[in-house]
Amino acid sequence: MVDLKIMSTENIDSRIKKYKNIITINSYSNIYYEYKNQELKKLENLTYNDKNFVISYATNKDMIIASLDVGEGIDEDELEETLEMQAYEELGLDEELEYTIKYQKQDSDELSTIYNLFITEMEVLEDKLSSIVDETKYIDLLIPAPLLYKTLYSNNILENKNVHCYIYFTMHDAFVSIYKDGNFIYSKSVEFSLSQIYEKYCALIGEKIPEKEFFETFESEGLKSTNGLFQQNLMKLFGEVFLQINDILIYAKRAYGIESIQKLFLGSVKGPIIGLGDYGYNYLGIPTFNLDFNFDIKNDEWYVDQYQYFMVKSALDYVQTPENTLNLTFHPRPPTFAKRASGQFIIGTVFASLLALGIPLVYLIPSYMNDAYNLKLNMNDKSLSKEASKYKGILKEKQLLIKADKTELKKLENIFENKAKTLTSIHNKKVNYKFKSGFLYTFGKDLKKFGVHVEAISSNEDNFTLYLLSKDEKKITKYIKHISKKYFKDIKNIDIRRIEIDDEDFSYRGVLKVEYK
Repeated sequence: MVDLKIMSTENIDSRIKKYKNIITINSYSNIYYEYKNQELKKLENLTYNDKNFVISYATNKDMIIASLDVGEGIDEDELEETLEMQAYEELGLDEELEYTIKYQKQDSDELSTIYNLFITEMEVLEDKLSSIVDETKYIDLLIPAPLLYKTLYSNNILENKNVHCYIYFTMHDAFVSIYKDGNFIYSKSVEFSLSQIYEKYCALIGEKIPEKEFFETFESEGLKSTNGLFQQNLMKLFGEVFLQINDILIYAKRAYGIESIQKLFLGSVKGPIIGLGDYGYNYLGIPTFNLDFNFDIKNDEWYVDQYQYFMVKSALDYVQTPENTLNLTFHPRPPTFAKRASGQFIIGTVFASLLALGIPLVYLIPSYMNDAYNLKLNMNDKSLSKEASKYKGILKEKQLLIKADKTELKKLENIFENKAKTLTSIHNKKVNYKFKSGFLYTFGKDLKKFGVHVEAISSNEDNFTLYLLSKDEKKITKYIKHISKKYFKDIKNIDIRRIEIDDEDFSYRGVLKVEYK
């Protein structure tokens, strides 16, 4: 296991002069930090301050993350609509739920037509963020947790080459993220968050131990505990964890054409798990490192959740180049006073009042003309909003019709296939069917040729039974060899019971069963 800590000499505060602080929020555990002057301090409570830049993240299990290929020839103005329709069709999204669908190209290649989609249910995230927004009033950046690792590449902590895998355990989720050449390509949750590991451990030993006691041992000793029972059961649980992870990596390699993974980073919200790196390397065979970067950010705690650091760096990246960061927030910062409708109204009223108090009319008329023009623009904006809502409704109706038509088409295809099978069967019976009588006639000619007689014939579908009679046993044998050779293309199987002699008339009798193709 290799500890990989990076010390940066860059003055990162220069990128965030317009804000006083960065507030990083773990909405799942209600843990908050304040970043100021390259120092990260824990906060007890959240407060509103318009000089704060507020960032949080959405964990992997609260999203649907998928890759879709839109194909060539899609215009930029049609891309969003195309991806939305494909998402509903291919991912089986519920038409009754309200989703937020964000997307980004899977890599930097301009010719690439593959996009990563990050789909969230508004209601799911609202449950977790509502209490936070009550205090902060806004969230500037809500970033998908798998994209937090992007800052390692944008800040040159890791090189933009090779394939890297990240596995991070939080109290509420644990997931695998894969980056190729510095770009996110895939992520998947495993059913072993830290809370689940605790519950599964209690189930293994058959008793409920105090959660605090469990995590104290877990944090201090990990998989190398001096408590034999604890170590044995924990290793058993992590055996199941890495079994799931191995399946995920096998799928990702096949789906994304990955030959090998060069580095594996392991970490948890509780700190590095002792012994997990060796366990992971032995199980997966990938060089393993602690997910433990401090980015030259000061802090007095023995360990800080890595995602708090990643949020600081991601916020700095976003302030510098917002177009490069995917933002899920639906509680954005309100516009400045001058850009709000109410602010514009007040400014306009004050300005008009000043004009009325003595400013020459030559300036007043253009002002009113400008107000009238703004009013017209606002009216046009409302009209366009109504028009957009109308077409969104039409689009949703069309999507429902397409879904219904596909269902109906599937039914018709099933009906068609059944009728086609029936017609094919009828055609084979009428055109390709070989009459049993013709077959028996041919057999009859051969019987006469070899001097073999038939006492009786019976049939059941394509099976025939011939009761043979001959004065010479060899004639029956030659006859059977003859038809086996002559009609091997038409006969599926030939079965002759033992040929027996009748002591009364000294004749040989045998029962020949023929299965016709």
